Amino acid sequence: MVRTRRWLLPLLLAAAQLALWCAEARTTEPAPGAAAWITASVATAACVLALGQRRRAPLVALAGTLTVSVLARLALPPDTLNLVTVVAVLVALFSVTALSDWGRGLSATAVACAVQFLPSAAEHGFGGALLPDWFLTVGYCSVAAALGAGRRHWRGERRVSLLRLARAERGKKRAADAERDRLAQELHDISAHHLTSVVVSVEAARRLGGSRPELVTDALAFARRTAEETRSALERLVTVMRADDGPADRPMTAAIEELVAGFGKVGRPIAVSLPADLAGPAAEAAHGIVREALTNALRYAPGAPAAVRMERADGALLLTVDNGRPPGAAGDRLGIGSGRGVAGMRRRATDLGGQLTAGPRPDGGWRVHAVLPEPSSARGVPTGRRRDFTREQRIADAAVFGFVTMVSVGAALEAADDSPLDASVRLLLALLLTAHALPLLGRRRAPWVMLAATCATALLWPAALRSGMLPPAAASCLLWGGCAELAAVYAVAAYGRVLRTPPHAGSPPTGTAYPPRSRLTFLAVPAAVLSLASAVMASFAADGRLLGDPVDPFGVVFLLVPLLCVLAGGCALVWLAGWLVHRRRRRELDRRHAELSALLSSTKDLVHDERRRVADGLRETVLRETDRVVSAAEAGSLDDVAAATRATLAAMRGLLGSLDAGKAPQAPRPAGTAAGSPRV
Repeated sequence: MVRTRRWLLPLLLAAAQLALWCAEARTTEPAPGAAAWITASVATAACVLALGQRRRAPLVALAGTLTVSVLARLALPPDTLNLVTVVAVLVALFSVTALSDWGRGLSATAVACAVQFLPSAAEHGFGGALLPDWFLTVGYCSVAAALGAGRRHWRGERRVSLLRLARAERGKKRAADAERDRLAQELHDISAHHLTSVVVSVEAARRLGGSRPELVTDALAFARRTAEETRSALERLVTVMRADDGPADRPMTAAIEELVAGFGKVGRPIAVSLPADLAGPAAEAAHGIVREALTNALRYAPGAPAAVRMERADGALLLTVDNGRPPGAAGDRLGIGSGRGVAGMRRRATDLGGQLTAGPRPDGGWRVHAVLPEPSSARGVPTGRRRDFTREQRIADAAVFGFVTMVSVGAALEAADDSPLDASVRLLLALLLTAHALPLLGRRRAPWVMLAATCATALLWPAALRSGMLPPAAASCLLWGGCAELAAVYAVAAYGRVLRTPPHAGSPPTGTAYPPRSRLTFLAVPAAVLSLASAVMASFAADGRLLGDPVDPFGVVFLLVPLLCVLAGGCALVWLAGWLVHRRRRRELDRRHAELSALLSSTKDLVHDERRRVADGLRETVLRETDRVVSAAEAGSLDDVAAATRATLAAMRGLLGSLDAGKAPQAPRPAGTAAGSPRV
């Protein structure tokens, strides 16, 4: 299929060229000889071979078609192989600009214009007669280059859209796993340090209760209070997981101080230094890191002093949690670690674009240090060179202006060759047509204003003719200025904004970039037709005569009606082309929006389903076991409290294990870890 598409256009072009030449050869005097037929056939075959490479090697195709074009125009009579010498070059130039970058496409366009200029220079010499041909050549090549650049831009947008959709699809597949990881970390952070504290205090009371009875009373009260706090925190988490939106930001300084004070109640000497206005994602991440770091210190260095310090510097929160060397042989003697500590803390930091380090200190203690960017001062990470869409649009607008100017000026100067017009008149014609096309530079930013300015500059033509700056013979040359009106009508159809109207009550908001209501861009057609027809009629009647006869109403109507019909047909076709382009873009935007919305919606549903599943698991297992801890503490049984607490931890591990289902298994954690060894 690809091979057929590659050769279909060159073969059709060759067949059309040979058929056209055969038809012309019958009426040509003298008839072309065998040498001309052989030359034309060889040139056509070479052109076909060159265009066949336009997809794989566009520069080679352009070089081949340019070579064939120059040699054919030099070896054959004029206008013999127009399709091969002109159309084939434009097709190859289109391929180059569509498959290459801006620089290479611009260079190829300049080379094509220069090479196409050589046969005319060899035939006519470097004189004023060559100027119209050069303008037309530049205009045609500019059109091909602009169309190729538009094709490249469309392909780039389509590629970006496909990448975005693929990324969203991958995100959908990873959404459940990511939510499981996040929920596992939340569950670990909320319950692990509470339950660890209960186990530590209960085990200490069981060992020392005989000599210090007050420890039993304190341990039971602490177990009941901590179990109730754990239950409240889990119930809040269940409520949040069943809601669509997460909780709003809240002040975190008091929460962190309360957290540290809770660890102090277990008997740990902890120093704390915090800013007074902590809030937001960075502060919430700091809260989780402090909680996990102090929990690890309680597990691995019981009895050692600890300190929590937090300060702001360079738009980030700097958090440091230190604990000293434990007074005895230590190392998770209770065997209640879950193996998620440092990894969870590091994930919290990296999710904000920060970093976290954890490791032993020289004195045998442990330090956790985190850098957490504040949301207000966070910087985005550069992802490479960004596309300057505004610059690309300005270049495209300038290319359209240049093309319209080249075509209109070139055709006007070529028409001026049939009239005795001197150089000053030709220069004034070129200036008037250039000024007429100048508003096209704003065709995207303000298309309606651009159309009005284009119509207004057409009034300069009859003014110049009435003042005598231009002779009456120059009026026919100004007709080519209508190219600017055609380009203006197309721009309004393709880029014209909606004429604002009050929205209907109850009308749903639209998510597309183009509102569905009518933009009334067809008004550009009668505006351009009436203004251009008025300027043309006034220009031809500037000397009081119309086509050699005195101006009279019948003659004006006789010429104005067909002129209006011709202009209306041309402007309507151009408007239709712009409107179709606009519709295609709108459909493409709607399609992309619908696909992305569907993916995001399904991803959100997956996340919510995972949240509801975890919430149900919490209600059925962990919260029930937590209620047993409260009941055992109220009953005054240390053994039952210890058993219920360990059962709650086991239920929590079971829920965390279900969240890890389907993932790569982690290495088992050793039962004991020496003080100062890496923590996981």
